[in-house]
Amino acid sequence: MAIKRIHARSPYYITSKDSPIAPPTSTIEYFSANCGDVKISDGFIGRRNYVLTLTGDTGDITIDYSGGNTPVKITLYYDGSLVSTGYVGLDAYDSQLIALGIDPSEINTGPTSTKTGSISIPKTTIEPKVATITVDSPIVNDNLSLTFDCPDTPSEAPTCPDRALVFQICNSNSAKDDNFDVYLNNNYIGFLDLNSNAQVGSIFIATNNASADLVSGDFVCPLTLMDTYRFDPSFVLYGTNTLELRNAQNNSNGNYGVIGVRNYLVDGDDLSTPCVVANLEYSGASGSDFTLTFDYTACCPED
Repeated sequence: MAIKRIHARSPYYITSKDSPIAPPTSTIEYFSANCGDVKISDGFIGRRNYVLTLTGDTGDITIDYSGGNTPVKITLYYDGSLVSTGYVGLDAYDSQLIALGIDPSEINTGPTSTKTGSISIPKTTIEPKVATITVDSPIVNDNLSLTFDCPDTPSEAPTCPDRALVFQICNSNSAKDDNFDVYLNNNYIGFLDLNSNAQVGSIFIATNNASADLVSGDFVCPLTLMDTYRFDPSFVLYGTNTLELRNAQNNSNGNYGVIGVRNYLVDGDDLSTPCVVANLEYSGASGSDFTLTFDYTACCPED
């Protein structure tokens, strides 16, 4: 049983079998979102977190929003950066917001609701592929629609018509290591046989020219002891690239090496005069796999 007033000005009360209606409670909730999703929120108080799964494409991450009058704050976080709307909605709620401890500098309401617009952050690299969007509603929200727009520019590598990207790996200390299958961005590009106490190794060239070969280099191992592999240049991406050494044979002598990522000048079939893109060091126990990353946004970033 519940006791309630007949109406606001009446001195009389009646009993009711209806249970009292509890006020909404403040909550923190988590939701997943994908590119192109539209999420509609209403009738909540507290915080909602949306974890947005992105692709490897580059461009702007954009969140479009629209809704009613009750103020909310929408914040987009990506890779250490954030952008926020402040509290957007109708200014009739300002005194309530301030009474709840909201700093006036965060209030961006208006005489006509400002709960329509967009916020965005640029995504210039492949990784990370997750963004977080939070919605703060200290007053019971009336309605809010969020549209999650993802970058859609393919992550193509820099165009270097006079150069070819090369990975060079060798036993510079003449101490054998394990053997590996080598993958670039999950694409197989060749084999690395280091099972010899000599300066052996492999060279991996991003080229469609089956005759392309190094005639000089900037590493200590002799070219005559290098195995040469050529792979599709489209495997190389703009931004973050992942190079994997997947163990193919444990040679029981530990592992240590430096992978030189270079851009070599091309003269017909001959490659020479490299510029440095990155040096990737790996070390670990026998039988280990290794995953390394490098950023590729310019042909010769260190020049």
